[in-house]
Amino acid sequence: AQNYTQTKFIDFMTMEKPHGLAKQTLFRSSSTQQGAKLLLLSCMVLTVPACNTLPKQIPQTPVYAFDLPTDQTSLGKIVLPLREQNPGLTGFHVLYNPLEALAARIHLIDKAEKTLDLQYYIWDNDRIGSLALYSILKAADRGVKVRLLIDDNNAKKMEGIYLALDQHANIDIKLYNPYRFRHYRAMDMVLNLKRINRRMHNKSFIADNQISLIGGRNMSNQYYNVSDSYQFSDVDVMLVGSASDEIVHSFDEYWNDDYAFPVRQIVNANHYSLRYEGLKTQLEQHYQEVTVQNYLDLANRSQAFEHWLNDSIQFDWVKAEVVKDSPSKTKSRAKKEEHLNFQLQTHLEKPMESIDIISAYFVPERKGKKHLANLAQSDIQVRVLTNSFKANDVPLVHAFYGKYREDLLESGVQLYEFLATPAAEALNENNEEISKKAKVSIKGLSRSSLHAKLMAIDEKQVFIGSFNFDPRSANLNTEIGVLLNSPPLAKAVHYTMDQNLSKYAYKLVLDANKNINWQIKQADGSTKTYTTEPKMNWFKRAGLKVVSWLPIEGFM
Repeated sequence: AQNYTQTKFIDFMTMEKPHGLAKQTLFRSSSTQQGAKLLLLSCMVLTVPACNTLPKQIPQTPVYAFDLPTDQTSLGKIVLPLREQNPGLTGFHVLYNPLEALAARIHLIDKAEKTLDLQYYIWDNDRIGSLALYSILKAADRGVKVRLLIDDNNAKKMEGIYLALDQHANIDIKLYNPYRFRHYRAMDMVLNLKRINRRMHNKSFIADNQISLIGGRNMSNQYYNVSDSYQFSDVDVMLVGSASDEIVHSFDEYWNDDYAFPVRQIVNANHYSLRYEGLKTQLEQHYQEVTVQNYLDLANRSQAFEHWLNDSIQFDWVKAEVVKDSPSKTKSRAKKEEHLNFQLQTHLEKPMESIDIISAYFVPERKGKKHLANLAQSDIQVRVLTNSFKANDVPLVHAFYGKYREDLLESGVQLYEFLATPAAEALNENNEEISKKAKVSIKGLSRSSLHAKLMAIDEKQVFIGSFNFDPRSANLNTEIGVLLNSPPLAKAVHYTMDQNLSKYAYKLVLDANKNINWQIKQADGSTKTYTTEPKMNWFKRAGLKVVSWLPIEGFM
């Protein structure tokens, strides 16, 4: 075998060297390349639909989280008395701040004594991914059973690392809906696009079956205010009680699904030189880097989360509904009641006064546009916050969102578009300190993209999850979220938007000729108006207009 390529490794908290998580040397034989090309040619010549690229699944023994008792763990002793005081209810704590969101994850990993079940769409080979894996290795070493379920769409750069982790007796890793052609993934797309186009977009984090986290955050730099390029504005919610149990059951459902493959079954270990002990040594060495410790100190400032969890824990207890897609959705076999979208509509109360939608990607389609327009014309305040073109990390989606803006505005729906560079007062208060101590680009810390998925109905209900208000989330990807019947939280969402929209978003309005204008408040209190879309030249405008005519809206 020839040395094909090598992923450079680390100092993952410095600016001077590439940011990566592990040295994983990849080998690939020329015979593999020739075989893959021959198979592709054969399938295309004979009949493309006959080529099912899903790897053959080896029979596996189902594993269920609640088969392992965790009542007597430290987390169990904290949570169970609270559950007994609030039977049938769900306790929640919203994680807005990215540093708190990271501190919560790291501390819960460190606190776990029996199990860690983690399900993610993206786990990157970067600073945040490495910090979490270091804590996971320590947990596994002390006997914690770790199950890590990752969608295979973004696993290519991590598969050698996953193999190394999987060598630990207490760590099991599965890849969901995997590609068969590991290094020629375009072949899977050509031969089996219908399957490959459907992804597991869920994000769930479960410690000792007692505390769960769900929301929009993946395990990657930009979700925790440490990316050199831009930061995602996002939100998670920590759950205990009834909703947490449902999230545990959902994890089991995906883990035991026949689209979840053990990493060692589908990734050839002979292609990678990295082994568990080598990975562990590297993570230990780089964990000691000064910039790593500085960042952790910022995230754990005054041990605020640890103090809250151990000494002053306080959840808001409410009735809640976990809404989630069945894994069958990936196979196009889910019943309508197994779709999150259907469940959400079933449990949502009818808005009487207001509805606020916050969604990174917003493509309402005709049905959604009509529904929002009807609400607005019934004197209900309808506000939508999504990304501006410059803030959108998937510009293609912007083309199809743009088709609906004029009609929505004309019907009375209020549209706001998130700024790529919000005003200074809207940025994270720790940016300057993070830049100085953790060696993160201040330019990157000042650039933002909306990634949150949240909705508030009147002063009644709030939805938080991984579900974007677009066709992809509704029809293709699998998602999870929770609907909280919490008037105080709904009121807080409305109030926050009232107070802060002008700081971090353009307001879209129609002029006398029904052309869209973009308004933004200046530091002196005046309003600046753009008559053409900000940060977009004529060439991009023309390109997106042409794209919007294509019959691909259902894939957005």
